[in-house]
Amino acid sequence: MNDKDLDAFQTALGYRFNDVTSLERALVHASADVEHNERLEFLGDGALGYAVSAALYQRMPHESVGVLAERKATLVSNKRLAQLAVELGIDRLIRLGGSVANDRFQPRKIYADALEAVVGAIAVDGGIDAVRNFVNEHIYPRAYDTVDFERHAKTKLQEWADGEGFGAPDYVVVNQETDRVGELWYVKCTIKDLEHSGEGVARTKREAERYAAEAILAKVGGK
Repeated sequence: MNDKDLDAFQTALGYRFNDVTSLERALVHASADVEHNERLEFLGDGALGYAVSAALYQRMPHESVGVLAERKATLVSNKRLAQLAVELGIDRLIRLGGSVANDRFQPRKIYADALEAVVGAIAVDGGIDAVRNFVNEHIYPRAYDTVDFERHAKTKLQEWADGEGFGAPDYVVVNQETDRVGELWYVKCTIKDLEHSGEGVARTKREAERYAAEAILAKVGGK
C-alpha cells in the first residue's frame, strides 16, 4: 500500500489521520500477518455501535425503542458495512492471506470487519467525536435509503407467510462441514403448502438461514 493509496482512502473516509500507523494496521487481515486488525475491529465495533445509537436517538426523537433497534441492526449489519467498505475502496486495499483470499463465502464479513477496524483506527487517532462525524457522513444517511427500511430477511419472510395465510417458515440444517477456513452451514427453508423452498450456505447458521429466506422471497416476490 503506497502513500497515494492511503491519501485517496483518507479523502474517501472524510477523515485525515494524524498518524496513519493504526489505519495501516486496520487494513491487514489476520490471515495475512501477525500484526493484524482484530483488536482495532473490536474497538471499532463498540465505537460504531455507540455512534450509530447516539445518532438515531438524537435524530429520531419520536421513534420507539423497537424501531430504533431495528434501524441500528440494519445500519451496522455485515451487508450494509460491506457495501460501504467497497464504496470506500477497502476491498482494494485490504491485505489477505492465501487461506482466505480465494474464499467466496468470506468477503462480505471480511470487508465489514475491516471497516469496523478502520472505525477503531479513527477512534484511536481522533476520539469518539471523529467516529460520530464518520457515522453522520457515511452511515446515518442510509437510514433513509428507502421509505420502509431494510428488515431482516427472516422477519420479512415470516410477515409475508402470515399475510398469505401460510404457516411459519421452517429452517433445517441439511449439512454442516469444515474446510480449511472454518465451518460451512447448509440450511433449507420450507413453508408448509408452499411449492417453493430456499437454500442458503454460509459460514454461520444464522447467515445461512437468512440466505435461505432471501431465496424464497426472491421466488415469491416478497418485499
